[in-house]
Amino acid sequence: MFDETEELDESTPLFHLLRHYAELGVANREAWQDRVMTLDELGPRELSRLHGELIARGWVEQNTGATPVVKPGIAASCYRITTHGLRAYRKAREEVSA
Repeated sequence: MFDETEELDESTPLFHLLRHYAELGVANREAWQDRVMTLDELGPRELSRLHGELIARGWVEQNTGATPVVKPGIAASCYRITTHGLRAYRKAREEVSA
């Protein structure tokens, strides 16, 4: 059986991006978060690909059609972690700790 968290470890950019949204979502999973615009030394294309991967896996959901605030240079309040994403993040962390 395929384990979708197999490629998640603390050294991967995908894990770093998921961790960002997971840590913000622990306090309030329903709150929409600003889009991560920079991560490590990744370019915009790679960061967009990673966001797409998180969405495709169902780990974050996107709300870019009705964001409540406009901030120059920021995609405000448009992503949040899903319960599936929190599970994947916790599982990946447990596997690293084991």
